[in-house]
Amino acid sequence: MTLATIPAARELRAPLDELIKTHGLLRVSLALLRAALRRGGKPPPPVDTLPDHLLRDIGIEPQQRSPRHWDLR
Repeated sequence: MTLATIPAARELRAPLDELIKTHGLLRVSLALLRAALRRGGKPPPPVDTLPDHLLRDIGIEPQQRSPRHWDLR
């Protein structure tokens, strides 16, 4: 934890206390948990579905060449 994060936590304390007072601890904690889990989102697509040029861009050699590319060696 750094000193920059401490004031941010203090600033969140008052609105969070007000939410707890208004809606209750259980509802607020469940809403926070749902928001944290929703934040994860869907996993990225598998790498093997990417086209050959994108695989080369990220440094992975394509497994098979598509028939439209000519071998100019």
